[in-house]
Amino acid sequence: MRELTPEQNKAITQLEQDVLLELFDIDFTKFGGDVYHFCNQTNELGQPIVWQGVTYLPYPITADGFELKNTGASNRPNVTLSNLYGLVTAVVEDYQGGVGAVVTRRQVYAQHLDAANFANGNPNADPNQQLVSRYVIERYSALNNQSATFELAVPSETDGAMLPRRIIVANTCGWTYRGDGCGYTGHPVADEFDQPTNDPDKDKCSKCLQGCRARFGRKAVLPFGGFVGVDKL
Repeated sequence: MRELTPEQNKAITQLEQDVLLELFDIDFTKFGGDVYHFCNQTNELGQPIVWQGVTYLPYPITADGFELKNTGASNRPNVTLSNLYGLVTAVVEDYQGGVGAVVTRRQVYAQHLDAANFANGNPNADPNQQLVSRYVIERYSALNNQSATFELAVPSETDGAMLPRRIIVANTCGWTYRGDGCGYTGHPVADEFDQPTNDPDKDKCSKCLQGCRARFGRKAVLPFGGFVGVDKL
């Protein structure tokens, strides 16, 4: 097994200690409404989180059921928001129950937040360091004067799309490295031939399982974009 470089060990230590934030964008513009930006937490100044220049209001919101699956039906996460002052009730009444609204979940480590979140700025601010997943509201499953819960679905389950929507390749990942689907945001690991490197300019994924494992670990649930085993059918 390949040994980690000192830089990689440092990165792993930092990630284990850092706070992973969940930021939510809820887009009602298809109904003529607004885009709401929520986060459960505030920054070190006690003020709303700022990410990519967008302010995320501190608002009670929780989510569960997010998971990576490559077999069977896709997962149906739930998002629960406080119904403080009847805010969600108004949304449900005005926007057809919110069905079809787009919910974007962003996972961001606190160390990469905009400089505006810190009293002395942030030299580690990086607007590209996020893991993004998008869903649409399928229905609201609970609503009372305290909270509201919405069931989410992946867009392909609600727009009549036929799957798969891309070419099936057995052992080659189709995701863009460090982009949506891939989700890797760590330090440089290896070049396109799986040779170790600390140089960001040479850091490229081989698009093979080996390259994915080198970045996420051999025992991790890998976001590999290929269809492993299809060549054995």
